[in-house]
Amino acid sequence: MIPAKVLSIRVVLDPATTKGGRKGEVFLPARLDTKLRRFLAWKRRAGQSLEVDAPLFVSSQRRRLSPRAAQWRFAWWQRRAGFDRHYGFHQLRHSAVTNVYRTSRDLFLAQRFARHASPLTTVVYTHPSDEEMYDRVRDLLC
Repeated sequence: MIPAKVLSIRVVLDPATTKGGRKGEVFLPARLDTKLRRFLAWKRRAGQSLEVDAPLFVSSQRRRLSPRAAQWRFAWWQRRAGFDRHYGFHQLRHSAVTNVYRTSRDLFLAQRFARHASPLTTVVYTHPSDEEMYDRVRDLLC
């Protein structure tokens, strides 16, 4: 069994495909390895290209999935899974960056993770939860 916190895959992002044209890296957990291999095997069986510049997800016309189509599918899967509200792509990003900051308490690490040019942009992801504010204020008073 692979420990939950082991990173096994490092993906270098092509600046041509990122917002702001900034390079970056993504680290994927080891537990995702088997799922990715199964997905790539399915793509191979479906006759989809596995070339580096090939789209990861394609439409029914076998063309690169547009951002709007990906958003629509994401909303559809949320409805199908029974989510009580809709979450947009940016909310996922916001949650991820906020969690990196909350776990590390390192603004510059969160900035790099988010690939922001300025730490001032990252500050909006550092808002404390009600529980954190309560704990911190309590600790100041006691």
